[in-house]
Amino acid sequence: MNSSLLLSIVTFTYGAAAALYLAAWIFKKALPGKLASARVVIAAVGNLGGFLLRWRESHQLGFGHVPLANLYESLIFFSVVTAVIYLVVEARYKNRVIGAFALPLVFLAMAYASLSPVVSDRIQPLVPALKSNWLIVHVITCFVGYGSFAVAFGVSTMYLAKQRAAGAGGDLLARFPPAEVLDELNYQLIMFGFVFLTAG
Repeated sequence: MNSSLLLSIVTFTYGAAAALYLAAWIFKKALPGKLASARVVIAAVGNLGGFLLRWRESHQLGFGHVPLANLYESLIFFSVVTAVIYLVVEARYKNRVIGAFALPLVFLAMAYASLSPVVSDRIQPLVPALKSNWLIVHVITCFVGYGSFAVAFGVSTMYLAKQRAAGAGGDLLARFPPAEVLDELNYQLIMFGFVFLTAG
């Protein structure tokens, strides 16, 4: 199995997880949420495995660079980082509804990377400007920041929906964490992302 095939499978696993999170939120059932969390863990492990497999394939082709050099590789890495940050948030706050807003972003990034005809999954040599040991440090720190901002976007959407409804949101918004918790989480995610983004 090559990395592109594995990452295509991961794309649909993220999509299934996003759909299950939405089902758990809308139908107020615990089982789809548990299944979604398990799928995210499996997808994140597969995503990381695909990333490492692509690195090995790069060495086999004689290029030998970490796969962070083009749009395809960047979206793959962004997805795994965002998924891991989301899993940490879910474990800490014990609320799977956040997944209904964070995981679709991961799925869309992977789907664009895997399915878009304008994004090439070919492994190519690094351009001279990227042949630096700082590439790894720079890209990793930046994408940890981007992943944190992506989860913060999902949390912000929830916060705005809850604030706008102001008690009239019915059962769906009642399953959101309190607005104060969402505000605190959003602040933490943005500060975490900002620290990593400026470090890059």
